[in-house]
Amino acid sequence: MRSLRTRLIIISTLVSSMAIIGLGWVSWHFMMRAVEESVDLRLEGIATRLIRDVHPRSDRAALEALLQANFGDETTDGKLSLSIREIFPEREIELGSIGWSATTGAALPAGFPQRGPDPLRRFEPGKGKGKEKGGRSPREGGRPGGPPEEEGWWFNEGDFNRNPPPPEGEDPQRPPRLIEFCDAEVAGEDWRFIAVQERGFAVLSGLNVTLSNPGIGQLRKTLFIGTPVALLLIAGGGWLVADRAMRPLRKITATAGRISVQDLSERMPRNPNSDPEIEKLTEVLNAMMARLETSFSHASRFSADVSHELRTPIAVMQGEIETALRECEPGKAEESSLLVLREELDRLKSIIRSLLMLSQADVGGLIRKLEPVDLYRELEALAEDAEILAEAAGLRFIPEIEEGLVVPGESILLRQAILNLINNAIKFSAEGGFVRLSAARKGDEVHVSVENNGPAISDDDRERIFDRFYRADRARSRGVDGFGLGLSLTRAIVEGHGGKVILEESGSEVTRFAIRLKA
Repeated sequence: MRSLRTRLIIISTLVSSMAIIGLGWVSWHFMMRAVEESVDLRLEGIATRLIRDVHPRSDRAALEALLQANFGDETTDGKLSLSIREIFPEREIELGSIGWSATTGAALPAGFPQRGPDPLRRFEPGKGKGKEKGGRSPREGGRPGGPPEEEGWWFNEGDFNRNPPPPEGEDPQRPPRLIEFCDAEVAGEDWRFIAVQERGFAVLSGLNVTLSNPGIGQLRKTLFIGTPVALLLIAGGGWLVADRAMRPLRKITATAGRISVQDLSERMPRNPNSDPEIEKLTEVLNAMMARLETSFSHASRFSADVSHELRTPIAVMQGEIETALRECEPGKAEESSLLVLREELDRLKSIIRSLLMLSQADVGGLIRKLEPVDLYRELEALAEDAEILAEAAGLRFIPEIEEGLVVPGESILLRQAILNLINNAIKFSAEGGFVRLSAARKGDEVHVSVENNGPAISDDDRERIFDRFYRADRARSRGVDGFGLGLSLTRAIVEGHGGKVILEESGSEVTRFAIRLKA
């Protein structure tokens, strides 16, 4: 997630995905709403037509024949279900149904359809004008004395088409109508149902939305399959766009990686066809590199010139002091003063020599030629000198050098770097302590370490211990001679050989510096 290109891809994909998903959801919502409205209109039309066409004296066979004639094809295909009933305050009588099954009825929600609060009463048993004693109306051809379901219902002319008072605000000429819709799933398919009560009849009708609108299922499948594909295409497009946007930055990064102290003349490539922001960034970086090149060149030349020019007067002063020492009488005050001056001149010569080497390292001219160096022989010779220095300081010197160590480099500079670490270890070792020099091959590297049992280096000093002219805290370096360039020079030499020098450990028992060189 830290990659800018990755973040650009993720952000563009998320934004595009949200837009596509949102647009798809809104489109699907409005489309389904339009489909639902068309289905509702059709169902309401079917119910209205049935209520209009049904006759109070129609028998069940005639009504089912009517339903079969008008809706038989759709019910046979499983697209439509119909049921019509005649309703009374006390009961309902089914007049006819088609395309209806127990599965369809069981799928309806509990309590659907709702019974009207005051259903119309179009027929009443045993009442009405023109009826025969104990039987049905002569127009019905009923059988006298039979039960109501068999003998039918007497026609009451006073109640026929007589509606209860309409609610306030409704047209009094229009009979009241109760309509209710619901959705249900029947055998894994979507159905829409309507219940209509009007003129004393109740129509319950259902339409198979899945079969009636086959394009909806296909569209749903297309959306579920097409949306992930679209998101993948968007991600791929985002990757291409991000890759193209990052291409100039990669060129700038590659160019910046080639810039080093050996060659500060490298500049960022300019492309007139690039974006204005990238072009501006290139101009600013090139101007910055030009300033840095000039400043670094002046600083390096100044350091080298000063170090070189100081050699002559120092050599002259050292010759004069040596001449004066030979001519003065031993034991006099003049001899002591001359000896102090000679010692300080030696220190000054060492500082100038170190500064000259560091200035050469800054411009990449310290390591002139890499040759195979028998590091084992060099360290053995160095260990002899180090043992003498350690004995003079009252310390034990412990060499642990593995044979057959060969590295590419300059032997004199490598000896200088390791000797600096040994001198530091001797200077800062505890009285009666030890200094250990170890060298061994580890993989494709040679590790050289110098350790002692002196005081620990504080955390603050660890961050700056390799800086030029920096010396550790006074408690650690009290009474220790030096000017703070030894570790800086060691790091410059080791890094010039393509290696690395680090402070591996510094505690109350041991302090260890390590050099890692490529074998």
